[in-house]
Amino acid sequence: MANFNPHKYKFRTMNMKLLEVADYLDDQINTIARVILDHYKFDPNDFGNPTVQSQSEILTVGRIVPDSPLTEFDATLNSSSLFLETSRSGGIGQRVPLDLSSFSDYSLFPGQIACFKGINPNGDFFKVQQQYEIPYLGAPVTPLPDLEANKERLENEDMKIVVVSGPYSPSKTLQYDQLSQFVDRMNNEVKPNMIVMFGPFLDVNHPQIVSGQLNFPDLEKQPKTLDELFKFMITPILKRLTCQVILVPSTKDATSKHAAYPQDSFERKSLGLSKNFRCFPNPATFQLNELLMGCSNVDVYRDLKDVNSGSYVKEPRFDRIAKHVLEQRRYYPSFPGSIKREKRPTDSALSGTPSGADEDNHISGADLHMSYMGLSELTDTLPDVMVIPSELKYFVKIIKSVIFINPGTFMKMNSNGSYAVISVKAPNVDDLEKIDEEGDLYLHNIWKRARVDIVRS
Repeated sequence: MANFNPHKYKFRTMNMKLLEVADYLDDQINTIARVILDHYKFDPNDFGNPTVQSQSEILTVGRIVPDSPLTEFDATLNSSSLFLETSRSGGIGQRVPLDLSSFSDYSLFPGQIACFKGINPNGDFFKVQQQYEIPYLGAPVTPLPDLEANKERLENEDMKIVVVSGPYSPSKTLQYDQLSQFVDRMNNEVKPNMIVMFGPFLDVNHPQIVSGQLNFPDLEKQPKTLDELFKFMITPILKRLTCQVILVPSTKDATSKHAAYPQDSFERKSLGLSKNFRCFPNPATFQLNELLMGCSNVDVYRDLKDVNSGSYVKEPRFDRIAKHVLEQRRYYPSFPGSIKREKRPTDSALSGTPSGADEDNHISGADLHMSYMGLSELTDTLPDVMVIPSELKYFVKIIKSVIFINPGTFMKMNSNGSYAVISVKAPNVDDLEKIDEEGDLYLHNIWKRARVDIVRS
């Protein structure tokens, strides 16, 4: 069951308007300011403009930004290179340097919305004395009749979900033998109720696609387009899957017509897929029985680079980033988005001429369409399971009762990678926590009754 409106993702990319972006960035700050005001019961008069000189302490909510708009996305920041950007209503959109010398326990990153208490003694900087955490969203709940119906539907057996992320072919050749073996293993051995497959399926950065030198002697009919390549090479393999399958695209998918994040879903019929396939956007929040799952296919673990001090230094980096995602209520809280670059030979080098030299090329990173980033925000509650694939090493963590899963990539260059298998026990009302004595709503407690295995592909 989808917890999103698919029609909202069908916007045109490469059509961002500056005022719409400014309105959304402002709305981010103002929304969090209202949440903090309601949660901590502050007096609205305690809030002020941090860029204006004042002799008394004020509260302020703003966005953490680097000290210069020209700062590279992968620049190494420190405690002296962070500014606070205000909203147009909170400080005319101005920026002020942050003085963190008297504040030793923090983890801050560009794009983070933060609430500070401090003072601007001379108009040159805002001296931070305290930071207030943004309250977390609540946990999802389900009525008793629905839980009992889910238990009957599973015939009191475990619900099994497989999560796998592309690429699905080696980097040296566009062959999908490993994917074919994976499909056979799913049908004959694992037999899951659901498989969630993340792109890229046809990686736009694959050397054969970059060079355009595509030749498949095993195929009777040679594909003329990349869509046909998907239909001839990948669709016949995927259609052998007998369970339900959810496909989530990547901004690196060559067959996706929507190369910005948030990203529209694949077109199932145009790819020739059968009805047991569901095509969901990126990101997507959906329910599998009572389990609420959040999925995002942009590598926030690689892109989010925080400046930390105090107790945060000893905390594992993946834990800090997971907490930031939950606290900021966004699948991708970093801003601006990353730009991934790599050295590639020029056209003349590909043709064999001696004038060829390596050049720095842009590859799809986090291509954010800021006007529609509201679609990347969490819904009314935290998910039970959050899956964010990353190029970094696979892991499974429980953060604030949410299971965070990075399944790794199915293929690592030319060798096998990994995928995740989630087994969830059928709900037993006696073991669940009731949130209201008089009502019949129960917490899911998926983190208590789930097991996650990372399996080599």
